[in-house]
Amino acid sequence: MSSQNIRKMVTTALIIALTIVFQLLRPVLGGSNIISTYIIGSLVNLCLIVAAVAVGLWSGVAVAVIAPVFAFMQGHVALIQLVPWVIAGNAVLVVLYALLAMKDKTSLSVSWPRWAVVGVIAAVVKYAVMAFGQSTVLTSVKGLAFGTAFPTSATAQVVQIVTAIIAMIIGGIILPMLPAKIVGKNA
Repeated sequence: MSSQNIRKMVTTALIIALTIVFQLLRPVLGGSNIISTYIIGSLVNLCLIVAAVAVGLWSGVAVAVIAPVFAFMQGHVALIQLVPWVIAGNAVLVVLYALLAMKDKTSLSVSWPRWAVVGVIAAVVKYAVMAFGQSTVLTSVKGLAFGTAFPTSATAQVVQIVTAIIAMIIGGIILPMLPAKIVGKNA
């Protein structure tokens, strides 16, 4: 195994650990209130974006899969049936960033117009996946009609758009500041 691959694995592990720590901030920020949801959601989305762009697609996917599992174990995801949909929403965000956000894949420099367009598209697609997923879970678990469940889910998942856009802005600022050589990129 090359030293570059080891660096990427270690960086991914650190990002996963940071993501879990961010999720553990809920009691510090006053429990499951709207403020903690926006702060923690933005930080988790930031970890997804940094993993996808700085380390690579598979790093982002690893964070996208592991974070919701830990969120469920911590009691932040109410129904286990929602976990695959959270993973899917996170994975969509990661794939779009990993494949489209950076014009130069060897650098962490951000081209703001491209970054913003990809960020908004990724946020909206993540929102759509998670709203649809929550609706299907509510339909199957709670017995609601999809037409009743979807408006509720769509409203509840608006937070996904807001937190993903906040993370996009923060990510665009901090990515160029990261030590790019660690993950084999140019500054």
